[in-house]
Amino acid sequence: MNVYRMRPAHPEFDWFEHNKSKRLMQYDSGEKLAEFNENGRGRWFYKNGRVALDYYDAEDERGRSRPFTILATFDYLGNGVVFDHTGKIRLKYNQTEGVVLDRAIGPVSHWKWHTLNDPPVLQQVMIDTQMPYKDPTILKLGKNDINKSRPDNEDMLAIEFDNFIKEKSKKLSQTFKPFQIRMKALKINEQFSLKVLDQATIYLIFRDGSANLKLNLGMILDHREIVDTDTAEVGEVSNSLERLPARTDSIARLQSSVAHAQHIERLRTDRERWLRPTAPTASVDQLTAAASSPMKPPFRTVPSNTSVSCACKCRKLSSNLYYDTRLV
Repeated sequence: MNVYRMRPAHPEFDWFEHNKSKRLMQYDSGEKLAEFNENGRGRWFYKNGRVALDYYDAEDERGRSRPFTILATFDYLGNGVVFDHTGKIRLKYNQTEGVVLDRAIGPVSHWKWHTLNDPPVLQQVMIDTQMPYKDPTILKLGKNDINKSRPDNEDMLAIEFDNFIKEKSKKLSQTFKPFQIRMKALKINEQFSLKVLDQATIYLIFRDGSANLKLNLGMILDHREIVDTDTAEVGEVSNSLERLPARTDSIARLQSSVAHAQHIERLRTDRERWLRPTAPTASVDQLTAAASSPMKPPFRTVPSNTSVSCACKCRKLSSNLYYDTRLV
């Protein structure tokens, strides 16, 4: 699939760019709320001092502190992923499509931004590679060429390159019409929430007391400029953050943080399993059978100092008690 140029939907409303002259913003109670860099980047903070949001240039991130837990990440190629605190994906999207995986948000659903990267229609072609008769002379000649490297056919390479150019030209010339999707809204944590209205309108909202900050993460796809190509499984929402090995050091660090959260969750789950072993529960069939079975009459017993004569075959127990073996 093609990777297109993505541009900010409303650069004139860039929150960090508009507020970078303040250098520092504080909560009403005095804690640091936001800090800004001269290049229009910066950070948001929780009241406890931890970094809540880090807006940085991935190509120049040396010396950055490692995040405690990643809850969401977004980039300028139109990719976005939202995690829970254990590193499990709740929602993700790329510049072509998206998917909701967390049933707490809503039913598992899939949406598409457009049709530019629709997979090609494949047709099955059967080719018979078996000859009715194999000439032994030809077979002998082939044995010597098995390990020899064959030079590329320049004519075939030229045809493939020409087809590649034609395909790109067709993509660039086709009309682009984005789809309208149903709004996706989710709560990331106690302070953050996300609203996805369309590809150009994706709001990340931060609220804590009187502090109310909002970023538009929406991007506009430029279908006339293809910057790269990528491969993906048909039906799978591909995302650079999940692909191994990582393409960049920045993605590798993000993957490491997510893997750390998943590791901690596995340790916690294992610890709970050892501390609280689950007792085997009776099946529904067993409970139903026990409730429906008729009660049996008690055995007739007599004290051991009483003699009993019986005209039937009786079996004596060690406790000098007798029970009637006659069939009713």
